[in-house]
This record gives sequence, C-alpha cells and structure tokens, in this order.
Amino acid sequence: MTHRFPLLGLAFLASAACAGLGVAGCDVRGFGTSDTSQPTVNNLTAIDAGEDAGGEPDAEVDAGTAPTSLGSPLCYAGPSSACYPDDPSTAKACGLAPDGGAYSATAGYDNATLACRVTPTTASQNGGAGVAAPACVPAGTAADGAWCKSSDECQAAFDCVGAGTCQRYCCSGNVQCAQQDFCDIQPTAQTSTVVVPVCMPIHPANGCKLLDQDGCAATETCSVVRENGLTSCVAVGSAKAGQSCDEAHCGAGLVCLGAPGERQCYQLCHTAQTECTAPAACKGGLPLFPDPTVGICQ
Repeated sequence: MTHRFPLLGLAFLASAACAGLGVAGCDVRGFGTSDTSQPTVNNLTAIDAGEDAGGEPDAEVDAGTAPTSLGSPLCYAGPSSACYPDDPSTAKACGLAPDGGAYSATAGYDNATLACRVTPTTASQNGGAGVAAPACVPAGTAADGAWCKSSDECQAAFDCVGAGTCQRYCCSGNVQCAQQDFCDIQPTAQTSTVVVPVCMPIHPANGCKLLDQDGCAATETCSVVRENGLTSCVAVGSAKAGQSCDEAHCGAGLVCLGAPGERQCYQLCHTAQTECTAPAACKGGLPLFPDPTVGICQ
C-alpha cells in the first residue's frame, strides 16, 4: 500500500533573512519580506516552516521516493510508517488493531475512529529498535486543550501530554499550529519516556523578553518560537549551542532554530556587546529579532 506524506521543512525565512546563507537550504516560500534596511540574521532557516504561499504543505512524495525521515525525528515517520501523526486520514488505511488483528466488528473496532500516534513498541515491531513508532490506535473525543489521562481519550491528530492535556501533533512544525501556539516537545502523559512534538500555547500570551527571565519560571527560558519573531517561555533543557534541539530543549539563554529535523541551538546575545566567542559576532534583525538589540552568535 502506498501512502503519501508531506515533504517537510522546505519552506524557509524571507529573502532578507536568507542573505549570505551558510546553513544549506534557504528557500523562500510564503513568509513575506523583511525590512532590508536593518541587519539580518545570516544562515538561518525558518523555525518550523513547511507551508507554501497558499498555506499548504510544500510538496507530497510517493512513499517509494520519500526521505527516510519526515519532519521531527520524534515522530519516527518515514516511507514505511503505518501512518503519519499530523494527518489523521492516514490511520484509516492501516486496517490493524493495536493487538495486530484487523479492525472488525468481532474485535470491537467496527467503524472505529482511528488516530495515528507515536506509540511505544517492542524491538520486533520497530525493525529491531525498541523505542517508538507511529501506530494506528482508536481515537477519543477530547478536543484541543481538554484534560486527559491517556492518549486514547484525545481526538485524532492529538496526544495526551505533560500534566494531561490533549495537544495537536506538529511533526511538520509550526505549520500545524494555530497562531497563538508553537510547536514544542512534550512527554506523553502515560509514557513519560516517549516525547513528541505538539502545539503548545505561547506564554505569557503577549510573549516574553529575550535574555530577560521576567515572566518565565525558574525552569524556563525565553525563546523565539515563531517565524515572525514571537517569543514564549519554554522549558530549559540540556542541549548546548551548536547541538540539535529536535529531541531536547536548549539550555538557558539559547534559542532553537531550523526546520524540523534540522533544528539547532544558538546562543542569544546583545548586538551592542561582545558576548560571542571570536570569530562569531552577534547578529540580529528581522524577521526573527524585531528588537534590534538582540540577536544570536554566528
């Protein structure tokens, strides 16, 4: 059976933010333009791109020609995946119940509403790697932000995460999230070792100030979370500058930038100071950094 999946991470920042790129793959699609009279951040792809100008995924490819990994590596999605968490319709084609049998009336799954979720697996189920994989499971009725105790209470395309709320999957990044949300990584409520990308509310609602702890908890740091420079408090993690932040949060004072599957931590800095280690310099500018006094070390 051939599935079609969105080819993720092909849309990037506006052309002004792409000038002089050193990070591969700057391709402008549908994010408008920035003020070229101000300095711009070099070498950065979008935080979580994935749309074309019409608001749709950039491309679709047949499973036979798709890359081995699609979007966030935490979704474990590839051409051979049974389904894709961002797209509930792919679960309908699975035809298998969680016990491996067919969805049938005798098994109690007749006309069941199905969901595709990242699910713990055994080694034999996951090609020898007993970690997790997208799987077809029954869906519940709990909507976005509703309280939950387990994943099967949530609607298709949602998972029960953190302290127990249903949040939308965003394997392909911010393109899946409402404007007041951003794509973050959270542990699932029933299996804390399984961490998934989901849309989380920006907080405080009007954002936070970069390099300023005011408004964020002691366990959080202020980070850029949307392509237009919107900020939010996010959990402080263990990833250091230059390391991947696809599967772990960055440390305090860092920001996670890049397309899903290519995200990396960058050191925040003040453009008027010498906080960066030479030969790097502090570079800011639109659209990621509306405040001209803040940028990242590059």
